[in-house]
Amino acid sequence: MRLAIYRQIALCLFLLGGGIGAFAQNRIDLVHRQFLERLCLAAKQGEMAGKPMPTFMQEEKIALLEGDFGTLDSLSRDSSARMDIVMSDGKRYAVSFYSGEERVVTISYPVDYQLILGVGMMEAEDNLPLAVMNTDMPSVSDENVDTCLLKQDATHTYYVLKGDYFELPQLNADRYYVRDVNGAFSLMHSRDFPTQTMANMVTGVEDVCDVTLNILQVKYGYRTERFTIPLRQWVVFCQNEGCTPYYGVIHVRHDTVISELVMQNVALGYAHVMKMTFNPAILEACEGEISARLNSYVPLSNVKSLFYEY
Repeated sequence: MRLAIYRQIALCLFLLGGGIGAFAQNRIDLVHRQFLERLCLAAKQGEMAGKPMPTFMQEEKIALLEGDFGTLDSLSRDSSARMDIVMSDGKRYAVSFYSGEERVVTISYPVDYQLILGVGMMEAEDNLPLAVMNTDMPSVSDENVDTCLLKQDATHTYYVLKGDYFELPQLNADRYYVRDVNGAFSLMHSRDFPTQTMANMVTGVEDVCDVTLNILQVKYGYRTERFTIPLRQWVVFCQNEGCTPYYGVIHVRHDTVISELVMQNVALGYAHVMKMTFNPAILEACEGEISARLNSYVPLSNVKSLFYEY
């Protein structure tokens, strides 16, 4: 039963997050439709999560702005009905359905994965290790980069592809490249530049080194679980969920790098926050272990304070 529930949740996350193809991007509305179908069924029954429907909607900050549940039920099940999904300030969704050119129903609710997917935080946390281990790994392919976007570092010979940042410029999605004698660019992988190399490894899936994460997952309610997975598998899993990676360095010594990896899911309002500690020697050997402390499914409003705590 638990595995079946996980598979349903994983499918929803894959479809919402974009997965590894255009198919998932074109079906981003599926998760919202399924949520609205559950909501409409609860409206017919008069309760949801053991609470009267008006109480549930008030507590979960759900507002039916125009139209009624009957119309919403009919149109949410009609795959041909036009559906508009608008996110406001990263905090709320407004979902509208149309009959022809006329907007007939609009409902608003928070950007909250627990609400939208119908899964509690503890259940999501408990399902995470199995979800990662069951992630199918894509074949390795070289990254095609627009060389016009690469800027040579002011003090080194490598080149930087600037990415967005999360909260702080130092916590970013930058990637690093080197240029060979023939003028061809490739992703940097060098012990001499451990933080740049690790940034490449956690923001993409091109690197095939046998590096593993020994993860201590810190869960809600002071619970913990430890599991070990390949680093690349963690990155693939997070990408499949729809997360954007941001990497930053906390401290660097000769034999130790302490850094932070935030996998942000804007569409569902959470992030996986991981503190990573590793010896740069694993990059030269292309194998080894990273010690990681993971807080999963952290509401985005709490991520900044957690980063400063690290």
